[in-house]
Amino acid sequence: MARRLGDILIERGAITDAQLQSALASQGSKGGMLGVILVRRGLITAEQLGAALEEQFEVPFRRLVPEAVNSQVTRLLPEDLARSSRSVPIAAEKGILTLAMVAPDDIKTIYETELITGYRVEPVVALEGDVLASLERGFDERVVARQTIVDMKLADLEASEQAKQTGADPVNIEDDDAPVVRLVRAILVGAINAGASDIHLEPQIPAMRVRYRVDGDLQQVMTIPDHIEEAVVARIKVMADMDTTENRRPQDGHVSLNEADTKANLRVSTIPTVGGEKVVMRVLDEGNRLLTLDQLGLQPADGRLLQTLIDKPHGMFVVTGPTGSGKTTTMYAVLTMLNREDRNIVTIEEPVEYRLPGINQVASDNEFGMGFANALKFIMRQDPNVIMVGEIRDDETAGLAVQAALTGHLLISTLHTNDAVGAVARLNDLGIDPFKLGGALLGSIAQRLLRAICPECKEPVEPNAKLLRALAGDQPVPADTTFFHGRGCKKCLGTGYSGRFAIFEIMLVSPVLAEAVEGNAPSSKLREIALAEGMVGLSTAGLNQAIAGRTTIEEVFYKVSS
Repeated sequence: MARRLGDILIERGAITDAQLQSALASQGSKGGMLGVILVRRGLITAEQLGAALEEQFEVPFRRLVPEAVNSQVTRLLPEDLARSSRSVPIAAEKGILTLAMVAPDDIKTIYETELITGYRVEPVVALEGDVLASLERGFDERVVARQTIVDMKLADLEASEQAKQTGADPVNIEDDDAPVVRLVRAILVGAINAGASDIHLEPQIPAMRVRYRVDGDLQQVMTIPDHIEEAVVARIKVMADMDTTENRRPQDGHVSLNEADTKANLRVSTIPTVGGEKVVMRVLDEGNRLLTLDQLGLQPADGRLLQTLIDKPHGMFVVTGPTGSGKTTTMYAVLTMLNREDRNIVTIEEPVEYRLPGINQVASDNEFGMGFANALKFIMRQDPNVIMVGEIRDDETAGLAVQAALTGHLLISTLHTNDAVGAVARLNDLGIDPFKLGGALLGSIAQRLLRAICPECKEPVEPNAKLLRALAGDQPVPADTTFFHGRGCKKCLGTGYSGRFAIFEIMLVSPVLAEAVEGNAPSSKLREIALAEGMVGLSTAGLNQAIAGRTTIEEVFYKVSS
């Protein structure tokens, strides 16, 4: 008879008896697996749990990566049996099937699997979440169909490669029926259908890796053998009107995809690496990107603060945050609200990704003397009411932006800072006189994008106590709060998340705050004043969303603390 998991963990010194009893009490009232409860409480790590399970069941422990489990191997076991037994085949070789199981002592499942598959089963123990995520991905029709398409294309490509080696006609990358053309088409359409924002093709050994960025996270979807990766890259270059003979310099291009019901524009970038050319394609979906302020997901109080900034006739406000935090989307939403027939709105962007009707958009181009700073000089002669500068990167652009704000224009731009208050220090670092800054700056907005819990597999969860304490600080959390997470399902490809929303930290520059800025007060003092005047910090905004059940504690901590 297998030893009890709790006893093993106590013997290993991982937990105390009191911690075990508390976890068992939670298990009795709310259900769930003991090991999962201990991990979620931050009492043990997944590695400690795996080692204890390995000792308990006397079989090897495996940490699964769902994207690395071949869906065709997963489907060797009927879905009903796999789900009911919480087991997933992860490898099949030389008559042996490696079966990852939550309960590897389930002799009945092992026996049935051997009868059904004809393989001899070797069980390994795995975490329940890993097994369920692998099953969701393995039995997801979209993943399976995509992998089947790719397998077919690769078979065609390999046959073509063999034909080329024997002297037959080589693959024509411009022939619509060529295998490489169909493979690239499958990659692009698959990304659109998956709601990806970016497609990465990365030369690795022994195969090129293809990943989609979905809801901000990269997910591997397939690999391409290295002997045909050059043909794939060449095909993409042809589509993007790039030089197929140049592979030593970075290149940029653009692809318009029109496949049946799938239409999209993609910005293509290539760069040479030691393993070959890496390709990244940004999916530009103009129809979904042009949002109004209401669609940004602003809380009512945040909406009122942002509207206050927009209503100002002149001055400057900046949107801050790391790359990929949605700054451009927020600025476009603001411009859409400001767009009126009696206003002249001019933007300078690098590049112009989305066309805004009624707004004059200028593409930054240093080669022709139209970098941000020079373009801003010319724009000032165009009688603008509102100016949007894609990013303030240098002291010249910063100085011109502040000058524009002080001379009767409303100027909007972005900065790379961690929080709203940090915009002041960043502009000071760029040489802006504190006195001028205090008169020009209307406010700053810091933002992050958080993944939303998948509504299809949302369930209550015991929060990670350490992360909760780190986020909450002195903020009281209601005693009756129920936290949630996503278990992982077909809709969310086992991630537990589906879609994203923004959280904001909005700092309005009041007379008191402006005086502190002019006096070159430190950031800590500026933040103290802003919070006292009602600014809601990013951590608090994120925690409020977790309390409301829209996202998880882990997501807030990872996105706000990084």
